[in-house]
Amino acid sequence: MSALDVVRTEIIRNQMVSATEEMAKTLIRTAYSPLLYEVQDFGASIMSASGQMWAETPGVMVFSQTFPHAVRSGIAHWKGNFSDGDVLIVNDPFETGTHISDTDLYIPVIVEGKLVAFCGMAAHWADVGGQNPGGWCPSTTDMYQEGLCFRHQKITVAGVKDEGLWSLIADNVRVPVTVLGDLEAQIAACRKGVERVRATCAKYGRDVVIAAMDHVISSTDVAMRAAIEKLEDGEYSASIRLDSDGVSERGEFRACLKVTVKGDRVRFSTAGSSPTARGPINLPEPGTRGILASSLKGILMPFDPTNDGHGKCIDFDIPSPSILSPIRPAPSDSYGYMASCLMELMFRCFAKLVPDRCPAGGYQLTGAFVSRTQQEHGKPFVMAEPVHGGNGALYDGDGTTNQLVGNGDLPNTPIEVLETRFPVRVDRLEYAPETAGVGKYRGGMGVRKDYRILETDCFAAFILENTVDRTSVGVDGGGTGEPGRFVVNPETAQQREYGKRLASVGPLEKGSVIRVITGGGGGWGPAVERDAALVLEDVENDFIDAEAAASLYGVAVVRNGSGWALDAGKTARLRSSKASPAPSPRISSTGVL
Repeated sequence: MSALDVVRTEIIRNQMVSATEEMAKTLIRTAYSPLLYEVQDFGASIMSASGQMWAETPGVMVFSQTFPHAVRSGIAHWKGNFSDGDVLIVNDPFETGTHISDTDLYIPVIVEGKLVAFCGMAAHWADVGGQNPGGWCPSTTDMYQEGLCFRHQKITVAGVKDEGLWSLIADNVRVPVTVLGDLEAQIAACRKGVERVRATCAKYGRDVVIAAMDHVISSTDVAMRAAIEKLEDGEYSASIRLDSDGVSERGEFRACLKVTVKGDRVRFSTAGSSPTARGPINLPEPGTRGILASSLKGILMPFDPTNDGHGKCIDFDIPSPSILSPIRPAPSDSYGYMASCLMELMFRCFAKLVPDRCPAGGYQLTGAFVSRTQQEHGKPFVMAEPVHGGNGALYDGDGTTNQLVGNGDLPNTPIEVLETRFPVRVDRLEYAPETAGVGKYRGGMGVRKDYRILETDCFAAFILENTVDRTSVGVDGGGTGEPGRFVVNPETAQQREYGKRLASVGPLEKGSVIRVITGGGGGWGPAVERDAALVLEDVENDFIDAEAAASLYGVAVVRNGSGWALDAGKTARLRSSKASPAPSPRISSTGVL
């Protein structure tokens, strides 16, 4: 390839990436649900005519490597029969890899009569019917209970809406204005991508664009293989167990992962994972593959724009049926717990190979839904609120606070937006420092958030997992972070505390308060090795008190006027009397932990 061709190829590649960024911005500007325009629970992608990923804009990580599988399923379903102006819809978890609330829209890009690409937007709908408002049903036993299921229907045919299908959606969701608004926003985002791909083809030539993106994928594959070759060959295993499947607490509900690094390839095996769960914690196989592939890419090439080439170096051994590869119609609406666990298992397995890129364990997804569906009590609404928490410490610094699960960086919903859109008032939003795992570098802190319900007949549902076998494991002697929990009407005679997920709490009286406390991240290294100045800073910031500084970190602080100061002599004596705990293992080179 000539120097000019290389430059042109890189320009085309970046135009594809920019197109997905414009798609994301279009959705943010036009969506109706705060879960999309604030939290950004979506993913924008451009794929080739055969369903290979050309470019994507990060939203929720799982969409990155699962959307191509969904599009390839659609190509097989329609046998390549696409027309200009078609809009297709799919949310079948066994084709999208997540849960039924995540709805994929995609549009074919046809240039000069030839199918060139697909532009797609995955987004979590505010409601899709099913047992629970807003989805994330905690106790379904098959996917038919979880909501409307689409399998590549053409919601628009050659530019003309299928009014019957649109009416079917409106008549089967609790908040049709929001759902249809988000659907229109997804279509607008996809059309923006189509516009940009066509413009690139018009400038450089249709066949040149296709050839350039084929080259980008092949060269990315070469780069990933080179990164893998730098790793030490070997096998690394880890496992984790969920508390329950939502239907029963009896069972293992265990996810197992073995990573084999050999030469320039990586093999992932989930052999030994539990059988398919009766409840909805199952993760469909496309999601399992997608999480593992995206995590590997994030560990080895975090700053490279994602394309299909990042996953060609991977071999999979995913026995089916299992909790990580169920068979339709197994339920999967609470798939996110297992997806988060797989990310943490990837960090545990790769910690020995690249410790500087693998943080300690982070908090498990925690959040609350507040809803009302009966119109006689007021306007129906569904508020879905994943609440940020603490992620794991790094080998050279404290863990991040107020960050989404899985060491992601999606925004939270501003209080002003919550209070404007829904009948709630946020009375409190503050750090929960007691949840952070101690260590030379401490874990990130969870948060404490109080919602006051301002109207009658509202119900709440809670999202929580891994309160026993925690995701937030400390490293090399660091402490494990505390899990989340929920309190209804805290500090009153009606106080009720919950340490697990719940499908429905209510009806709640006007003025009731829901407190969500999210988990903290794990620490890194023995607490007695933490820089005393950092401990003093934590005391000054009211993250810990003087007693905790002494008992947890062996640091003595004393009052100094209106502030605090270190007592160096007492600190030395405290620390000399504390033995560093044995490092906690993260991986096994011989078997599953």
